[in-house]
Amino acid sequence: MEQNIKKAKRSIKIYPIFASFTGDMIFFMPIDTLFLTLVKGLTASQITAMTMVSLIICILSQKIILSIVKKIGNVNSLRLGSFMLLISSLFLTFGNSFPFMLVYKIIIELAYIFLNMDEIVLKSNLNAVDRTDDYYKIRNKTKIIYSSITLFTAFVAGSLFNIDNYLPLYLSIGVYIILFCFSFLYYEAKAKIDLTTQTDNKKLKITNIIFLIILANAVFYSIIKIGQNNSKLFMQYDFQNFLSIEMVTYYITAIVFVSRIARLLGNIIFGRVYKRIKDKMSIILSICLALAFTLLLLGHFINMSFAIKVALMSLGFFFILAIRDSFQVYIEDVALSIANRDEQQKIIIKIEVSRRIGTLILSTLFTFILMKYELVVVEFILLILSVIEIFISKELCNKLTEMRRENLG
Repeated sequence: MEQNIKKAKRSIKIYPIFASFTGDMIFFMPIDTLFLTLVKGLTASQITAMTMVSLIICILSQKIILSIVKKIGNVNSLRLGSFMLLISSLFLTFGNSFPFMLVYKIIIELAYIFLNMDEIVLKSNLNAVDRTDDYYKIRNKTKIIYSSITLFTAFVAGSLFNIDNYLPLYLSIGVYIILFCFSFLYYEAKAKIDLTTQTDNKKLKITNIIFLIILANAVFYSIIKIGQNNSKLFMQYDFQNFLSIEMVTYYITAIVFVSRIARLLGNIIFGRVYKRIKDKMSIILSICLALAFTLLLLGHFINMSFAIKVALMSLGFFFILAIRDSFQVYIEDVALSIANRDEQQKIIIKIEVSRRIGTLILSTLFTFILMKYELVVVEFILLILSVIEIFISKELCNKLTEMRRENLG
């Protein structure tokens, strides 16, 4: 028993580093479009097709993935996920045609779903050592480490790419080999008596709450994902009315770099206030999201002062990055806290798939909109969706408060 507790504590210690480096292809993402277009020769439509196909396959594979996870367990699932990251990086590096790039994208998207089982492993190990309330603290610490790493890689990736186009990819392969070996240090403690298992009368209420969790997550994440990409273009097109292409590139590069700092600071700030505001976290973050698009639109319509335009639009973009991670961690914490052990795998997979469904719907919708209208229409729609998200978050907060009062009663 004591040996198992030591293994659980070891897994808790290695989690932040493992999860930080498996959260993304950190050396590749800063130069992804440059690599895919200049080195692999892909067109913008092919890159979009890769994303769409991989999202659809992930959505359709939901039940298959769940059955695999249930059969092999959470620890083996994250090992499989880390191995798939390595395989996808090999396809990306050494593949020289669109089909190879498509396989890379499909494998890596599926890998992320399997890797999300590490959240359940963390929760189980924290329960085993009586640190249940530390889940958000550790997950937020992970996001801080991830933000710091991506801040560094965003700074050096371009230089590495200029030295050798493949150098960021070689580094990624090396990192994934190490991470795959690291995954064998993981251990999942067996569950204690599951205090979160509900009676039949309360299961329906938990189902309603879980539905709100999945809905809030899908809407928020898709707004963030689509909003981040489109807002960067929104600023670029706006600045081109005042500056040369060369100067616009300088401004956008500087804003993106500072946004990484905003992401790091956002994780630190919300990590400290989470215990105070608890269930109100989703409402606060949703308000910040609406504020982000409000600032972007205000900056767009200000033509008297270019400096004010840049300041407002940049601040809006910084808000998007600052709140991105905190909402994800909050949703995971709530979902795993109210679910019994048998439900956790299904909920985590549904949360991950819901993000992809939301992104797929919005990206498809905006593709048709942009055929006829300008980006400002997309920004207005994102603002409206952000306001809707505030009401969804408020309803979720009310349901959680009601549930906890009943449990205390």
